[in-house]
Order: sequence, then C-alpha cells, then structure tokens
Amino acid sequence: MPISNPVKWIQKTALSLPEVEEGSVCDKVAFKAGKKNFLFMGSDGDGYNVKLKLKDSLGEAQEQSSGQAGSIHVGSNGWVELEFPHGQSLPQSVLVRCIEESYRLLVPKKLVAKLDAP
Repeated sequence: MPISNPVKWIQKTALSLPEVEEGSVCDKVAFKAGKKNFLFMGSDGDGYNVKLKLKDSLGEAQEQSSGQAGSIHVGSNGWVELEFPHGQSLPQSVLVRCIEESYRLLVPKKLVAKLDAP
C-alpha cells in the first residue's frame, strides 16, 4: 500500500512502539526507547533518509528497493540507510518490519517484551 506522506507515517509508526521518545541527533530526528536510538530520519529539499539497523529483513529491503526511485546503503554492523525522494518509500509492510526489527535489535529486552505482550 502506498504511503502518501512517508516521513509522517514513519514518525507515527516509530512513536507507536513501547516507550519511544522523539529527539534529535546532529541534523536528524532520532527515535529511542530505553536510552537506545533505533531509528534516525533526515530530510532535505530533494528527499528524506532513514537509518536503522537490520539483520533478517536486509535482503527483502534491498530487493524491494531495486527498480524504484530510492536507494539502500548497507553500512557497518547492520546499519542501513534508506534514501528516497519526498513522497516515495518502500512498501508499508516492509517499512513496518524494518522499523520493528531495528527496535528489537537495539532497545532493552524488557521493552521488546512489551511489544510482544498480548
């Protein structure tokens, strides 16, 4: 499903996770839980970028980005930067999995347990 405003949607999705706070680091919006940053987002005149940590979803994110406007840069230790023109993004289901995966990999396990609680 296409996302009409990916930046706002990413912000809303991140803030819906347990105990997430929004702040800033350098020139990026940072999302953290339990004092651990798990998602960074920046924007300029041409587009926006999202930086998060992936492990299991990395291949799917790379596959979904091929052939469309935008790019994925894989850095050290599983950190991935997604860059897109304004108004474009990965599919909603892929972004949800990427954001949740980064959260699960980086925040304290007691907060991850809240995500899994019924």
